[in-house]
Amino acid sequence: MTTTGIQTHEGLSGAHAGPTPSRLRSPVPAFVACTVALTPILVPAGPGNSALADVPMLVAITLAVVATAATGVRVRVPYAAGVTLLIVGGLVATLISGAPARVVLVLAQDLLLLLWSFAIVSGRGDPQMVVALTKAWCRTVPIVALIGLLSYMVGFGPLSGVTAADASRASYTFGDPNLAANYLVLGLVVMFACRRPVNMPLRRLCYLLVLAAIVLTGSNGGAIGLALVFTGLAILHAWRREGPTAALLALSLSAALVVGGAVFVSPHVDLTSVREAAAGSIPLFRDSVGRSNSSVSERSALFDESTRLWFQGSGSGYGPARTKATLLAFQAPYVKEAHNDYMATLLERGPIGVLGLILLWLATGANLRKVLTRRLPAGARDAVPRAWALAVGAPVLAVSGAFYEVLHFRHAWTWLGLVALLALSTEGSGARKVAR
Repeated sequence: MTTTGIQTHEGLSGAHAGPTPSRLRSPVPAFVACTVALTPILVPAGPGNSALADVPMLVAITLAVVATAATGVRVRVPYAAGVTLLIVGGLVATLISGAPARVVLVLAQDLLLLLWSFAIVSGRGDPQMVVALTKAWCRTVPIVALIGLLSYMVGFGPLSGVTAADASRASYTFGDPNLAANYLVLGLVVMFACRRPVNMPLRRLCYLLVLAAIVLTGSNGGAIGLALVFTGLAILHAWRREGPTAALLALSLSAALVVGGAVFVSPHVDLTSVREAAAGSIPLFRDSVGRSNSSVSERSALFDESTRLWFQGSGSGYGPARTKATLLAFQAPYVKEAHNDYMATLLERGPIGVLGLILLWLATGANLRKVLTRRLPAGARDAVPRAWALAVGAPVLAVSGAFYEVLHFRHAWTWLGLVALLALSTEGSGARKVAR
């Protein structure tokens, strides 16, 4: 059956003949697409780090809530358990530590992003949701890359994002080079999964544009992300073609290369000389590879200070976004925000928050398992023909979480929402087999 505003699962599986009448189509996919298209525009930031994309996001959430209430469709809120514990951990830490009430704004952001994933999966019965979201994402990423590249070449600061603080590194309209690189890396994954643009020569050109834009960010985290993407795709490709034995062999080979490089190659390479050479070369190398030693030292010092701070505290946490203020209060020699999802969660939200983070990743893994092992319905399969490739986004975000805090990245939650949407679309579709 079909209800006003939201189709049942049959709509996504292609059981209905012909297009859905326009009067029955939900407007939510259009606002989801608009949000995705505006996600890269983070500068200038509004109050509370709000952005232009938050306007259509709020509209999409509101319409999704209204449609769900009006139609009586079962409410599905992916990742609710994990985010709830993250919020509860933040509240408990705020109350016990006596943190200022304004930190509740961070918890409101947690709730907003959770509801954003709800708005996405509210269209699990509407084939237009997957199409609208993926088309908007796959079109936006190369456009952002092209505009960023052209702006960098002509020296137009407002769009290249090159500032005195980041030297020659491009942050585009993200306000931070690492955030820009993470967005582009994840966008590359989505483009590959969706095979968009459809025209192959154009798609390859767009891949090159995005890769070039990532290079200009000078982000070491972005470089690690790309390595994870290529390695992950190779392993998944082996699994799909040859089975789990081939995938395990590819994984073992990758691990052997990493360990072998660390044990046999690294001792014979003078990394200091490499960094010094990079520091004295072109500005982009100087500000990326050339500063890697200082970056590692800074993060190591911050980790040490944060660890010491944890053992000095009550164990309940100091409150959301309070790492920098707490380090300053304790007169730590190195004062900065955590730049690490795992340490930030433990330090700011305590054990309750850590449990929430674990549940969040477990839910993500469960959804990815469905996407990898079940055949998607026709509508979703047409929009994301290589849905299995989305799985490489998990290690990218998980590793990135060790370098900076990705839990409040809008594009990360868009990826989480897309994965949940595809996973829910497989429920009741029968086949528990890998989509070929």
